[in-house]
Amino acid sequence: MADPTIFELQLEDDQGLKSRTAAYVAYDGATTTVDSLIGSWSQFGGLVDPCVDAQIVGGQITIPLIPNVAWKAAPIDGNNVNQVMSLNFNNDFNSYATALLLPSYREALLTPSNEIDLVDPALAALITFMVTGSATLFPNSRDLHDLNALRDAFLTVRKVRNQRTRTRVT
Repeated sequence: MADPTIFELQLEDDQGLKSRTAAYVAYDGATTTVDSLIGSWSQFGGLVDPCVDAQIVGGQITIPLIPNVAWKAAPIDGNNVNQVMSLNFNNDFNSYATALLLPSYREALLTPSNEIDLVDPALAALITFMVTGSATLFPNSRDLHDLNALRDAFLTVRKVRNQRTRTRVT
């Protein structure tokens, strides 16, 4: 069975304005490696480059995934995605925190005084994973520095709105 995947290229014109182009591709997820996907993305860029005056300055490969059947099948009533728990982690290189945002956090993760219960088994397991990783996956900061400790955790409200792509045509 083929997995739908998006090859996206970011292009920049001579005025510094950026745009994106994308192609939907299918591949056999059982036999295709990450390296071969990157090679195919590069091949796609090589075909687009001679067709445009803009410079290709980057891009990404997006692989849509379906939820794990072990996860809940429907949201739980009483909370919404603008209620956010922010877990900030230190890294092994600089003083910049790396945030893990938990939208629609479970009320059960709070103490009776509405503070985050860092010893709750589910939350403690997530924090431990973010700091220690697993045998094959190592959480990092955006700059690829290892996370080494939870710095702080707090609750916040984030505005959620319908984002629309705006295109500037000249």
